[in-house]
Order: sequence, then C-alpha cells, then structure tokens
Amino acid sequence: MKNKRAFILTLGILLMLAVLAACGPKTADTGGETPDVSEPASEIPSTQISPSGNSWLLDRAIILDPAQLSDDDALEVCGLLYDGLVDLDASGNPIPSLAIDWTVSDDELDYIFKLRPNVTFSSGTLFNADAVLANFNRWFDPASPLRGEGEYTGWVEYFLGFKGELGANEIPVSQFDGIEKVDDLTVLIHLNRPEPSLLGYLAQPYFYLVDPVVLATEGSSYGTQVGSVSGAGVYILTAWDENGLTLSPSSTYWGEKATEEVKTGWR
Repeated sequence: MKNKRAFILTLGILLMLAVLAACGPKTADTGGETPDVSEPASEIPSTQISPSGNSWLLDRAIILDPAQLSDDDALEVCGLLYDGLVDLDASGNPIPSLAIDWTVSDDELDYIFKLRPNVTFSSGTLFNADAVLANFNRWFDPASPLRGEGEYTGWVEYFLGFKGELGANEIPVSQFDGIEKVDDLTVLIHLNRPEPSLLGYLAQPYFYLVDPVVLATEGSSYGTQVGSVSGAGVYILTAWDENGLTLSPSSTYWGEKATEEVKTGWR
C-alpha cells in the first residue's frame, strides 16, 4: 500500500457511491439490450465493498500482523488498522505519519525521528519511543522476545538481513544497524551504509507499528481470530466472527477520522 491516504479516500468515495447506487431510481426498460443480471447494488451492504467496489470477501485464514503480510487482502485491511512512522503522498514522496519530523545526518547514516505525541493504540497503550524500538527490534533481532516464528519476508525484501548476519569480507548483510531511544518521543535509526530509499521503505505496510504490549500477551495468536489486534490506524477491529470482519472508525485517531463502518465477508 504505497499511498494509504489515497486508499482511505478511495474507500470513502466508494462507500458513498454504493449508498447512492442503492438509493437511486431503477428502470425496467433495457432499450433492447441484454439485461444486466449481476447482483443489484441494493443487495450489497454499502459498507461491504473492497477498494475495487466489489463485495469484500477475505480468506478465513487471514493474519492481521503487518510484519507477516502474505496477501493483498491482509495488506489492505492492515492499512486501515495500523500506521507507520512515515506515509507517502500521491507522488510517492515521504510525509509525516506517526513520526512528525525527521533529521538526516550529513553522512546519511543517522535518522532522528520526532514522534507524534498523545497517540494511543486501540488497546489504550501509549505510543512512544519504547513502542517503536520494540517493533524494530522484533523485525531485526532474532533474539527479540517478540520475534515469534515468522519469516519476516518484508524485512528481508527491504533490509536484506537480520542482526548478526555477515556477508563477504565480514560486512553486515543489512544496511540497518540499530535503533536507539533518545527520549520518550524521539528515536534514532543508525545505518552502517547510506540507504537513500530508507524513508520510502519505512512507509511500506510491513513496517506498520503494532502495540507491543498486546503482542507480548498474545504471542502467536496476535492478528488471528483467537487473538486480538491493536494498532494506531484510522479504524479499529470491532468484530471477527462467522460473518467476516467489522472495522469501526477510531474515535481517538490522530488524523482525519473515518465516518463509515467497514464490513467484509468470507470467501
């Protein structure tokens, strides 16, 4: 999801169009053309649509853990439940999200991020530097207590390797060297070689930030129907049952709030 803001805007437009289609006049005159026998728009709940405008049906085995994304459905749902440090505008340029500002050192090895204050995850856990460190250490360090059994393919795609992995001439495989807490609302990411695309990488959905307190409690159940989900996105997960998922607008979201509930079904 390279432009989450655009996706959410598109979703809102589609919801509105679905409602208008359901309420609009109907006519039986086909003008001699073959009638449209597809399911009438009025029979599709206005909130049960995907970004393509169709009924949004998901795989029952979906996992809503950004670090373990494996399909487009999970990517799009996670885009509503979570935020990352950085987002991208319509032109693909990095813009603030959970980080409100950043400074890059002259040698391009240190990135200092100022974090958005007064943000909470959907569980009520406060978003701060400790939460950011817990997420990055989970992705990078195989010894992290939050690591679990995941393969972290997104991290490998963008950051190439994990802590302690060395390549030719004993050079670290990953360009990521570590992250430090400067204060409660400031973190420093250190690279061992310049990575001009770092900000764009951090906007990718694999690096949306999860609530480390809930993750530590849930373990391998996190992001599944038998566990729970806690992000700092524009929506919160309010139901996961035999009918599908229900996502409700977050009343505490830091940015522009959603107004429509989103429902899905199962394939």
